[in-house]
Amino acid sequence: MLYSAAGQLQEAAQAFEQSLALNDALAATHAFCGYNAALLGRAWETLPAVERAMRLDSTDGRHSTWFYFAGFAELLLGRTEAAIALLRKSLELNASFGSAQLFLSGTLSLTGRHSEAVLMAESFRRQYAEYPARAFQRLWLPRSASSVYRAQVYPLFERISHL
Repeated sequence: MLYSAAGQLQEAAQAFEQSLALNDALAATHAFCGYNAALLGRAWETLPAVERAMRLDSTDGRHSTWFYFAGFAELLLGRTEAAIALLRKSLELNASFGSAQLFLSGTLSLTGRHSEAVLMAESFRRQYAEYPARAFQRLWLPRSASSVYRAQVYPLFERISHL
């Protein structure tokens, strides 16, 4: 997870694979491996990894994060309705999850639900007044050198920045 957070995505992928080779029952490893795959431009791998994680650990308190991972990946793939449903599930479990709020606002905007998008963006700004959406953009765009990922995530921040 530290490799991924540091932007060393290939190293993270290798570490996740090694970890799962030793113990395929590590729910969190499956979920984070799926999220890392999205950052590498392979977002289609995320939802199956998250579903596997949830089957392995149905009581895990990290489900809010895992729903966010899946919603984020579905959004990257252009599956906006699935993304909305997953991001809402994330927020049902953790209403103050900033990343889920931020990407849900962008997704709602993409689907023409402007008033809902604005409300979600306002909720984000109230909770994270010291972190404007542009600060988050600076975190997400450089996370990956993958041209696929960058092409998927950049338009989302364009939407978010206009809310």
